[in-house]
Amino acid sequence: MAYYANYKNIYMYQINLDKLKSFLLFNFIIPASFFIFAICFMPIEQVFQFDSSDEGIELIKASLHLQGFALYTQIWNDQPPLSTIIFAYWFRWFGESILSARLLVLGFSTILIWSFCQTLRLYVGNVTACYGAFLLAISCNFLRVSVSAMIGQPALAMAMMSIYMLMLYRQKLSKSLITISGTFLALSLQIKLFTAFLIPLIILELINISFEKHSWQTKKHIFIDVISWLASCICVFIIIGLIYNSLSFEQLFDSHFDESVKTGFTLAKSMKLTLLFLLQDFDYLLFAIPTIIIIFKKRAWNKAFPIIWLLTAFLLILTHKPVWYHHYILISIPLTWLATYGVKLALDYIIKRKSLQTKQNNLSNNFKISLLKLPAYLLILSLICIPIKLSIITLENNKYIQQSQEKVELLNIVLKHKQNTQWIFTDCPIYAFYSGLRVPPEVAVLSHIRLNSNSITREQFISVFKNYRPEQALFCKSRMIRNYVDTPISKYYTKTFENGAGTHYILKDKLLIKSF
Repeated sequence: MAYYANYKNIYMYQINLDKLKSFLLFNFIIPASFFIFAICFMPIEQVFQFDSSDEGIELIKASLHLQGFALYTQIWNDQPPLSTIIFAYWFRWFGESILSARLLVLGFSTILIWSFCQTLRLYVGNVTACYGAFLLAISCNFLRVSVSAMIGQPALAMAMMSIYMLMLYRQKLSKSLITISGTFLALSLQIKLFTAFLIPLIILELINISFEKHSWQTKKHIFIDVISWLASCICVFIIIGLIYNSLSFEQLFDSHFDESVKTGFTLAKSMKLTLLFLLQDFDYLLFAIPTIIIIFKKRAWNKAFPIIWLLTAFLLILTHKPVWYHHYILISIPLTWLATYGVKLALDYIIKRKSLQTKQNNLSNNFKISLLKLPAYLLILSLICIPIKLSIITLENNKYIQQSQEKVELLNIVLKHKQNTQWIFTDCPIYAFYSGLRVPPEVAVLSHIRLNSNSITREQFISVFKNYRPEQALFCKSRMIRNYVDTPISKYYTKTFENGAGTHYILKDKLLIKSF
């Protein structure tokens, strides 16, 4: 009897030790490993700007908000407010620097990796989930947007947390998880609205879960679950919108859906860009195809969520104008999810290969074995592709570092005149952020969307020059803006410097422009 009790104690101790190891691995080691890997692999401090405009726009909005300028009334803003608020508080606590901002976004990206890995654990086990998290980390553009001071990764991190809570609900059926899931998606939407397409997908998944777990009283549970999730999501979204005055239909919605916004891109270009991104992750796509076939063949609808997400996001991006490189992450997350299912099938095939070979040799089994053999071969291809992907990322990083040289040269010109400058007018506000100068809040956001939606006019540009009389002007990319302000620039400003990054001007006489 004593021997049995001792054996039981050893057995329970081993179980608890395994649980502790698993907890530490997935909640500390994996997130920390990704964070350190991104810092070591990506040139966070050496690259002047990872994105042509979005980094500067987000940073200058936060900087101006920290100085007391209000969003939507003083600062024109076509995005929800939460990212700007988070950046502003972060700068208050840790200082205004590009490194600080990029580390904040990397923190959100780490949350995304953690929640993605935890979601995979529920379906494919610990080992495969770790590999799936690594596949996502090295997927096309993921590391780049993980260290860029932009709002896409924070929004997707909150969306992935929402989905993780939903998948946990399938396991535990705790109603509080539905409310938490809705809250996280509301936070995602108040960072960036591009995750709104997940709302019907999540509702569909809630219905699917209800059919799985409560078939005898499905209608009642469907209604309660869907209403609970929607109520939490809508309430949190509205509360944040009321607090920060972000329920502005004109700035948040009209500017994105105006027909004139779409003139800069064609559907053919959108398709070309999307397929180009998929080409870099073609091994994931090859993994996903047999996985989708097997899921449908087995009618494993509890694993169908990433399929619906992938198809929905792919169709939306193909029909959306304009398409930017960071939109691809909406595809890469479900694509990697499905590829990880494929990795699980491959590992299962390798482990059970002998037993499969001893089965009766008939057509049905041959087809099944062929489907399972394919992921095994693709796993080898995936391992071969890892150093290739890392090499591509390294080459891109070197390109960004080289491009930074001219931009730093231009920044030094701005800093040279900083002492006599209160305001700078620029279509590339990251220079204002680096130099610690203020941009007139009305023109802090001069995005492609704002310009093409006619949300700002020539008269508004002229009034900015009259009211603020900026001592410096800097133009990097937009010919349209330059045409709008050509009159005050040619009459009252002197060109001081020009290189491949942009053109710099200083004000001749502040009194002259006052009468303009």
